[in-house]
Amino acid sequence: MNILDVRENTLKVDFYEVVVWVTIIILLYLISLSNYLLFYTVVELFSVYVAYVIFLIVWKSRTRLENRYLIILGIGYFFVGSVDFLGTLAFHGMGVFPGFDTNLTIQLHIIARFLRSATFLVAPLFLIYTGERLGNVRTLNNAAFAWKTFLIYAVITITCVVSIFFLQSFPNSYLQGSEFTQFKIISGYFISFMFLFSLFLLYITRDRFEEDVFNLLSVSIILAILSELSFMFYSQMDETSNVIGLVFKLLSFYLIYKAIVDIGFEEPCSLFFRELKHREEDLRQKAAFLGDEYSHICRMIGKRYLIEPRRIEEGDYRGNREEDSGSYRSFMQNLQGIGFQFSKDFKITFIHGPVEEMTGYPGQDLVSGQVDWQEIVVAEDRPAIFKKRKKLRLNPNSIVESEYRIQKKDGEVKWVREIIQKIPEEPENSGKFQGLIYDITERKMAEEALEKIDKIRVREVHHRIKNNLQVISSLLSLQAEKFDDKEVIEAFRESQNRVASIAMIHEKLHESESMDTLDFSDYLRNLTADLFSSYRVGNNNINLKLNLEPVYLGMGTAIPLGIIVNELISNALKHAFPERREGEISINLCRIETFAARYGIPGQDKANPAGNNCPDDNYPNNYRDVQDYPDREEHTGDRYFKYYNNFNYILTVRDNGKGIPKEIDFQTTDSLGLQLVNILVEQIDGYIELKRYPGTEFTICFNNKEK
Repeated sequence: MNILDVRENTLKVDFYEVVVWVTIIILLYLISLSNYLLFYTVVELFSVYVAYVIFLIVWKSRTRLENRYLIILGIGYFFVGSVDFLGTLAFHGMGVFPGFDTNLTIQLHIIARFLRSATFLVAPLFLIYTGERLGNVRTLNNAAFAWKTFLIYAVITITCVVSIFFLQSFPNSYLQGSEFTQFKIISGYFISFMFLFSLFLLYITRDRFEEDVFNLLSVSIILAILSELSFMFYSQMDETSNVIGLVFKLLSFYLIYKAIVDIGFEEPCSLFFRELKHREEDLRQKAAFLGDEYSHICRMIGKRYLIEPRRIEEGDYRGNREEDSGSYRSFMQNLQGIGFQFSKDFKITFIHGPVEEMTGYPGQDLVSGQVDWQEIVVAEDRPAIFKKRKKLRLNPNSIVESEYRIQKKDGEVKWVREIIQKIPEEPENSGKFQGLIYDITERKMAEEALEKIDKIRVREVHHRIKNNLQVISSLLSLQAEKFDDKEVIEAFRESQNRVASIAMIHEKLHESESMDTLDFSDYLRNLTADLFSSYRVGNNNINLKLNLEPVYLGMGTAIPLGIIVNELISNALKHAFPERREGEISINLCRIETFAARYGIPGQDKANPAGNNCPDDNYPNNYRDVQDYPDREEHTGDRYFKYYNNFNYILTVRDNGKGIPKEIDFQTTDSLGLQLVNILVEQIDGYIELKRYPGTEFTICFNNKEK
């Protein structure tokens, strides 16, 4: 199910929020009666805080945001907050700007409100503009757009501030001892109109937002209008209408905070990647349609259409030449591709279709040899094309398909699909071929966009699972503090470490580029470091030795194997070195070929292919205890061919501690840790071997399960 489509309205204003805000407003009003400066400062600083938080979230996401409304909103609020902060410092009684009166505060707040209303007015225009181009999917350089927008806002803001503080050319808004100037009153009406018109534009583009976000933005704009109107109906800075206006402003900023910050953290895919959702269905339909084109084209390429032009030109065609020539042209026009023929040395002898539209070069230039088709193929794709055409030359009756990029004359890069076959009715050794090339750029862009959506989804899933597991781990830690029994506390710690080992895998997958596999060697380094930190309290005499080959595993193998290592290391740290004795724990991880080379063992037994979990009839299960044959010295090479040869990877966990007593059967032990080890080895279709003396050595052989 699409997580971008299905979203509960979890961020609606709840009853408790209403109660909290009613309480806050009452408290603020009471504060305003006794200390207006404190009331004013609290409201303005909250607005500044919200503005900066919105900017930080949007700015950090600017390269991935497809919704330019949010980019403009975030940058605009940074400058709104900055000017509002100056206005707060300029308020009478603060004493930050000596030599200036109340006029300075009002001038700065007018600039801030102009910037805010202009931001809401301009931002939807970019949605309308880009919405008209949704059919032409292309990557938008949002990082450059964000910087340009930032610079424009910076120039406007700095110009206004300089005109107030240095040039003193900004119109007066308040005359000391008098009332507001005409400029201030007209500005208030104009700002209100800008907010009102921005609300209309937001409504037009409402389909580009989640319903929650649209509603919150709309109410925020309405409150901004009410705030602006309130500011026009007071004549002194501390009258009731001004208090009401500031309360409306407070609520307006809070709703923006709720729309961007709350939803940004709770549902980042719903907010910051909403544009991908808006295009997803359209792209899926295009991808599905374009994906079937091959079979459609193969049905249409017949024995006569691409041969026909040559026969017409040579006068060799028998029949109604004019009628069939018209049929050929109709066929190519409907196909919207380039039909061509070339000789055995791959020189184009005939080409027809929208050649110039697709390549930027006239078809005649390609036929005459002035432009070589190979030259317009992107350099990185040429080797694959040469390889496939070599295959065609060796097997003329085959059909060769290729997808590659070409560079048009103007530099634009397009994806094309090429289908080549021998010309029917020509001798096999004639070396004459025909084919079709058609534009698949939109399909590739659709696939890229869908892949991006899938990656976002998977990354979000890993992130959420990791967070939930960390919460469980923290709860286990808190619960353990309620007990005094050491065995109970130890049981909680073991469970906590197991959960943490799984959470770490999801964290690594979340950070990984592929998100399907992770570097298990790197994971083991982090896991063992955490375990040593957890268990080695008061005993620094245990050394850790790691010999890890880079191995990439899928989640289906990594999670069980991570828990196995967690159990084996935990057991060694708890039991192998009593009374703080010195010791060493070593972990080796490598491919089975590396293991064979290390011990000078020849290649794998070809008579025993991988897939049989245990080739030795004496051990039908997936485990072996070396003590079963105490009198037999078994060479490493013998063990390799009998037990290891059918796996791809081998993991060894060894310690030189006191060892596991021989009377303990590690397959039937009551130890939950060893029970887990056996169950999980079976789950990954692996093989486990235990050597007891000296110390303890577990060898685990396994293959990689992708999922």
